[in-house]
Amino acid sequence: MIPQKFLSVVSTTAALFATPFAAATCSSSIAHPKVPQGKVLDLTAASVTNYQSGDSTLSFCNVTVTYTHPGWNDTIHVTVWLPLSNWNERLQGSGGGGYAMRSDDDTLAEAVGLNYAVVATDGGHTPVSPNSESWSLDASGNVNMPLLKDFAYVALNDAAIIGKNVTNSFYGHGPRYSYWNGCSTGGRQGLMLAQRYPTAYNGIMAAAPAINWPSFIVAEYWPQFVMNQLNTYPSACVLDSITNATIKACDEIDGVKDGVISAPDLCQFDPLTTVGQKVDCNGSSVSITKNDALVIKKTWEGLRSTNGSFLWYGLDKGAPLSGLAGTTCSSPSNCTGSPFSISADWISRFILQDPSVDLTRLSHEDLIKIFTELKICYSSIIGIDNPDLSAFKQAGGKMITWHGLADQLIFPNGTMQYYNRVEDKDSSVRDFYRFFEAPGVEHCRGGNGYVPVDPLDSVVSWVEEGTAPETIAAATTDGAKHRNLCPYPLVSVYKGGDEKEASSYECRKSYS
Repeated sequence: MIPQKFLSVVSTTAALFATPFAAATCSSSIAHPKVPQGKVLDLTAASVTNYQSGDSTLSFCNVTVTYTHPGWNDTIHVTVWLPLSNWNERLQGSGGGGYAMRSDDDTLAEAVGLNYAVVATDGGHTPVSPNSESWSLDASGNVNMPLLKDFAYVALNDAAIIGKNVTNSFYGHGPRYSYWNGCSTGGRQGLMLAQRYPTAYNGIMAAAPAINWPSFIVAEYWPQFVMNQLNTYPSACVLDSITNATIKACDEIDGVKDGVISAPDLCQFDPLTTVGQKVDCNGSSVSITKNDALVIKKTWEGLRSTNGSFLWYGLDKGAPLSGLAGTTCSSPSNCTGSPFSISADWISRFILQDPSVDLTRLSHEDLIKIFTELKICYSSIIGIDNPDLSAFKQAGGKMITWHGLADQLIFPNGTMQYYNRVEDKDSSVRDFYRFFEAPGVEHCRGGNGYVPVDPLDSVVSWVEEGTAPETIAAATTDGAKHRNLCPYPLVSVYKGGDEKEASSYECRKSYS
């Protein structure tokens, strides 16, 4: 799961509270923060000048706080970057992706470039890798529960506390407002903060969240399981051919032909209609087989029980298939399965506790048992699906979630289901929490669709000015086309005019 990087658009509110004075001295004299149930081991601080971030040159104080939870055998590093001048009196918590609890330095620099102080934690998981080999199991081969809890929630609140304390020590006062900003794992982290630590941040931007973790993490393996059962492993060119045929069939549901499926739930395309068609795979002609089409059909349907009943969602029609139904091929007709590493890693380590297990040998009964056990064992730790956000609402918090409908890794319908559950508990949910679907956008970015331009700025305006986002500005990655994303359940429908301009669309209850 890929960490979020937003377009570096300087908003008018970004410098609203910019301080005119230079910051304090950047040195280890910064007071050691107090960490709940934690012990600070070290604090270092160093001035960084002439740091290049895109077209900007930044100067900031780089603070690293190292601490542990006695008895947990963890060592966690929290990074705080503090602008040396023109601080906007805001703290930004920066989320991570996959097993990484923080984004890379470029993402932190983007925040500093907008005059935020920014905090990020590694959760004690270093080095960062696409699997949990370095921390998931202890020396006895059992799940390392302390480090799992750090990853799931504990280190998130610690980082918010440390960021505020360090900011206060450095500038002489704490931030006026604090915001969370993340996608994928960062989106999961944002929802976890709203659910468990409702006063940690005033505003939260939680995009494409890895929500319902125990359910979707097994569902991500479903396409590989289907291929193993069918002994069929379609090449990328076959997968792409069927995806392109799907988009062509369902593109104009919203009234515009733009290479995007805006309403995948209304798309009735059947991949079995492509059986027998020829596909050019790097000069080799390959025929689409019935099993090829069944792999795609079942990937869309999502995880099913042995009797065919629904367990979890699949990918939306139009999303790239190679993320979860990926294969590795020596030739277009000679391929093997290539599972999404995070899903396979979680199953083998956190449930089976056997990193060497051969997942291709799983029976349908095995997979359903794994699905059930994962929910029993880990929902209370990393489920992130508590729909009761009343404490966050009462604290005055505001939150925005957006999710690309062409997400190839995390199922948008899972996010929709969570939002519906929140609304079931609180019919006035839109007073503090709004969800936006982004047609044609892949995981956190990319695709042919409309990526939100600066969604965090919408959170800031909501928190500080009371301006709830009626829409969120979005654009294609090349900047050639613009649309406004509509708050769920409204949809963006073409009403006439230049198809590339946002003004040619309006939010309606349906496409009809």
